[in-house]
Amino acid sequence: MTILNELGNWARRITVAFAAVVLAGLAVLIFLDVVGRYVFSAPLPGTVELIEGFMAVVMFGALAQATHSRDHIRLDFLLNKSRGHLRWAVAKAGDLAVLLVVLGATWGMYERMLSLHETGDLTPILDLPLYILAGIALGAVLVACIVAVQVLTRAVQTDASWEMSHYD
Repeated sequence: MTILNELGNWARRITVAFAAVVLAGLAVLIFLDVVGRYVFSAPLPGTVELIEGFMAVVMFGALAQATHSRDHIRLDFLLNKSRGHLRWAVAKAGDLAVLLVVLGATWGMYERMLSLHETGDLTPILDLPLYILAGIALGAVLVACIVAVQVLTRAVQTDASWEMSHYD
């Protein structure tokens, strides 16, 4: 395995672990907000904006793992109808489509982060700079791009017959 693959795997694991920690933190935050709201009649300020921002981080953090394990939503009817080399080609076309979508998401997140940085937009209650959350999400989607490239090039680096049997 090359150094680039090792770095990609390491980055994917870190991203997924970070997303899991953020998700656990969100669960605690929501619990405290609900307890504060209904028991003490004092909800935590800014909970909604933190949940909105960190859900994007969780979603993009999980994208790297979903790409790695090929757990995306996909149209399997083409894959199920094909056999042999055609099946392999259809699977690779699907991997290419995932890469293109992830690249588009990366570019969109990059532009959004720059826009938020230029305008200096802040969250309404806590006055947190939104570009920081967008930057964290951009880092996570960049890792998903690396993983998507790894998945797509896996067929080039491995025996195509193994790849075809993997899809049978």
